[in-house]
This record gives sequence, C-alpha cells and structure tokens, in this order.
Amino acid sequence: MIYTCTTNPSLDYFITLPSIERGKNNRCDMEMFDAGGKGVNVSIVLNNFRIPSVCLGFLGGFTKDYYLSFISNYPNIQPLFTTIKDNTRINLKIMDDEYETSINAKGPHITDEEFMKFKSRLGNIYSDDIFVLSGNIEEEIKERMIELVHDLSDEDVKIVLDTDRDILDRCLDTKMFAVKLNDTNLDGDDLKEYAAELMNKDIRYVLYSAPHKSSYIFTKDKYYKCGNLKDSLVNTTGSADSMVAGFLYGVIRGADCAESFRYANAASLATCMSNDLGSKEKIEEVYEKIEIREHE
Repeated sequence: MIYTCTTNPSLDYFITLPSIERGKNNRCDMEMFDAGGKGVNVSIVLNNFRIPSVCLGFLGGFTKDYYLSFISNYPNIQPLFTTIKDNTRINLKIMDDEYETSINAKGPHITDEEFMKFKSRLGNIYSDDIFVLSGNIEEEIKERMIELVHDLSDEDVKIVLDTDRDILDRCLDTKMFAVKLNDTNLDGDDLKEYAAELMNKDIRYVLYSAPHKSSYIFTKDKYYKCGNLKDSLVNTTGSADSMVAGFLYGVIRGADCAESFRYANAASLATCMSNDLGSKEKIEEVYEKIEIREHE
C-alpha cells in the first residue's frame, strides 16, 4: 500500500479577476475551493491511475468536513487523517491577467496528544509499503517527524521524501527508496555532484525537476534525462507532486527505472498542460511523446 502524508494540508480558495487595485474593492470573475496539499496531490494523481493510497495528515475545525467532501470524490483514496482541535488552514490563490499570487496561512497548532494519535495510524504499515512525506513540515513537529522517518526506515518501509532540505539532510543516515529534490537553482554539474553525494548514502533513486528545465533521475551507476516538451504550459501547480505519483505508478507496475521515469515526466507534463492535476487519458497521451536518454 502507498501512504501519502501532508502534515499541513489546506483548503485552497481560488479567485480570478482581470486586475487588482490596491486599497479598493475588487470583484472576482470566478471562485472555487479545492483540497490542497502535496501528499494529497500525489494521492489524487495515483487515483487517476486507479492506484489506491491512504492519505495521512491533520484536519480540524469547521474546514475539516468540507475538505473531506473533496477527497470523497476520489474512489481510490482512503482518508485516514487525524482530527485536531484547530482549524485546517485556508490558502488564498489570486490569479489576474499578469500574476498568480498566493497568500498561505500558517496552519494549526498540533498537540502532543494529536501527534500520538497520528503516529498510531501507522500501526498497520508494513515492510515494503511506501510512505511518501511531502511538503514543508511545521517546526513544532519537525523533530518527531524526523524520528518517525527513522522508525519507518528501520521497519523496511520504502521511504519517499519530497520535503525541505533540512529534513532530507537529517534523514541521510536512513535507508530511503527515493528522494525528490526541490532546489530549483540546481543545474548542470552542481546537480550531478549533489546527486552523486546523495547516491553515496543509502538512497535508491534521486529525482529532480524544475519548471521549464530538464528533469533527471539518478541511480548508483547511471542517470536518465528528459527534456521539456514544447507544448504550452498552462499550470505548474502540482507538477512536482504528479512526477512523484507517475514514478510510483511505474514502480507499482514493476517497470524498470527508465519506464518509471517516463511515467513520472508524463504525469508532470500532463498536469502542466491542464487546468487541474493530470488525468490518466492526458498522461497516456503525453507518455507517447516522452523521450528518455540514458547517461553513464
């Protein structure tokens, strides 16, 4: 089973308008809510592939039930969120003719008791299950999440990290299945040198992508590269999460590294070419256009 974890999910409130006039009343053209969170995005794309997953994290307050109503639209997602007292945050996404502006709330306080309830939800995770930790982790629970990653690694759970550099650095003494790098400034020799450093640790795969750049996957003895397609990019939100989901789809199907990486890029680019996370049909369409090159 695949478990995805988003410790600070959000109810995202999207509005569009032609322009924003500061200090004045502005009327939007469109508004909508959606369930946000990097791990949740991974689960949604896996759902589109018809791959089941379990969603972990914290939800609470008056926004919890509304958030769960969105998750209920995905038959292959099992929500296993821990209920907390504080409200799940609401993030504001403002899109005008020139910019996309985000105002992200800090998020709720998580008590010791609530964290222990969350940790108990992992009692049924077994060796060879996959645990995906995505997104930034709040400072108040960071130490305990790092300890949890170590515990799961000791149980031979396949760890996939797509989170901040500090957590990655402090988990390098564990056995990890895959790491998704998020430093968009990495490129060329700097990227290859850093990936080589990581491959000297007990990490099986290192994935890298950034908007409008080539993407890579590194293994112990080789790496694969995929250039960007020239199709118009509508939306980059969720593209990195889609890459993780596409890669896991290949892994679950028993595909080799190159084919799994091809699915990763197809899922990422399908999301970039859509107004939402990539559908299975769009991913399969893009998959046929993907070219992967192997390098020693």
